[in-house]
Amino acid sequence: MNPTANTKAQQGFDSFTRMVHDTIGICIPQTKRNMIEARLGSRVQALGLRDIQDYFRHLFVEGGLRSEMVHIEETVTTNKTDFFREKDHFQYLRDTILGGRTQQNGTAMFRAWSAASSTGAEPYSMAMLFAEHALVSPDFNWRVLGTDISGRVLEHARRGIYSGTVIDPVPDALRARYLFEGQKEWQGKWRIAPLLRNRVHFKKLNLMNDEYEVDANLDVIFLRNVLIYFDPEDQLAVLRKVARHVAPGGHLFVGNSESMIVRMSHFRQVAPAIYRKEP
Repeated sequence: MNPTANTKAQQGFDSFTRMVHDTIGICIPQTKRNMIEARLGSRVQALGLRDIQDYFRHLFVEGGLRSEMVHIEETVTTNKTDFFREKDHFQYLRDTILGGRTQQNGTAMFRAWSAASSTGAEPYSMAMLFAEHALVSPDFNWRVLGTDISGRVLEHARRGIYSGTVIDPVPDALRARYLFEGQKEWQGKWRIAPLLRNRVHFKKLNLMNDEYEVDANLDVIFLRNVLIYFDPEDQLAVLRKVARHVAPGGHLFVGNSESMIVRMSHFRQVAPAIYRKEP
């Protein structure tokens, strides 16, 4: 590539990363340029363009950005997730938060939000614990909201169908109660039981939005392993917005690698990467 073409290619990539940061919040370092451009290769082909430079021109000169955003969101987001990931968090949710509920909590709806739900493993893991608690506390009423910027992973989550490898972390007792094994052409697949799917709802949400269309006064919010992709200023902004939705006495969970990010005076750390909002 000649120097002029190389400069234009770099300028295109720089414009792309600035746009992604401004709209999605994700920081893309120069070291990931080859990976991102390779991922965008399918869009270059689908649009009948010559190369990545033509694609960037299509976005920023020819007005194609709006129609391409859904594909860009899928390209730049990371959807790593597992059932019962960071098990200590789920143990705290089960033993301390749910185990600490008393009759004085009454029949008020217990509401949880998985703010980066990906393909659904996290909110369904929460739901299994809530359903288990309802077995011993029949008055316990609950629901879970899962949100993500990727429409593709949200559709996966709504279907609630997973491979045997993906559900490996689910304890046997919970698997027997809340997962159905597929038969015939679905052999090797497992589906979340309707009991959970009826109480776990998913919708698209961009954490960079000024406001979140999410209920206030939630009992539990999981905001895990997503802040690491934002720069410090955006991390603080997202935390402040999410914090508005935590009920007094409610809990905010972040990823174990993100605990140093949380610095809000009205939240007290009660366990590694777990914070309680002071009443």
